[in-house]
Amino acid sequence: RYSLEQLCGMKKPDQLPTGTSVMPALTSSATNFPSYFDWRELGGVTPIRNQGGCGSCWAFATVGALECNLKIRDGITVDLSEQWLVSCNNSGFGCNGGWWAHDYHLPLSHPEVRFDDCGDYAPVFEADFPYTASDDPCDCPYPHQYDLCINDWGYISEELNVAPVDDIKRAIMMYGPVSVSVYVNAAFQNYTGGVFNACSDEEINHAIVLVGWDDTLGTNGCWILRNSWGTNWGENGYMYIEYG
Repeated sequence: RYSLEQLCGMKKPDQLPTGTSVMPALTSSATNFPSYFDWRELGGVTPIRNQGGCGSCWAFATVGALECNLKIRDGITVDLSEQWLVSCNNSGFGCNGGWWAHDYHLPLSHPEVRFDDCGDYAPVFEADFPYTASDDPCDCPYPHQYDLCINDWGYISEELNVAPVDDIKRAIMMYGPVSVSVYVNAAFQNYTGGVFNACSDEEINHAIVLVGWDDTLGTNGCWILRNSWGTNWGENGYMYIEYG
């Protein structure tokens, strides 16, 4: 059993990145969402991963959203390397924590693209750099799948704000599962099923992916949360967590 310090590695950087776009706010005419939506039932998710005792949730939430997006938009199922992000980023991220790393999956033409130690960019397949749950050296170059680059990425709301529920729903429906940061405590770690509502108003420390919602559960509805702690956690790796 890993400690929360080992499992939770979402850390706000001292200097936040600039130039990242923000999704336009919803208009009142665009808030008619279904009461239930789940990308798992629509073939839009890849298998649950396990980060082990390494605070690399930031890498798994970055890669998780991309893998799901590729499956939804391009109809391909891929297993991309989180270890490449952990070992080869130039942002100071690792098993001791990190922030969103989508910029490393951008194309060369994008002004915000980030490069690894060999000056390369774009996703790497898991088979080419398997996950070790440790701060292994980069040892690049690795084969890069340039055709799997994202066109762009952006925040649903302003970077450090909590986005409105309807804005998150719209992003999930329009773009696929989204990367989200949360605060995790011992109750979250011990979750085995049902609707989770034992939340605390604390600084975020963990990165996950939201794949849908259910307005009929909980007090006012809940998100369907995809974690990176393996299938033995929660409901086969997922959690129902109340809005807010």
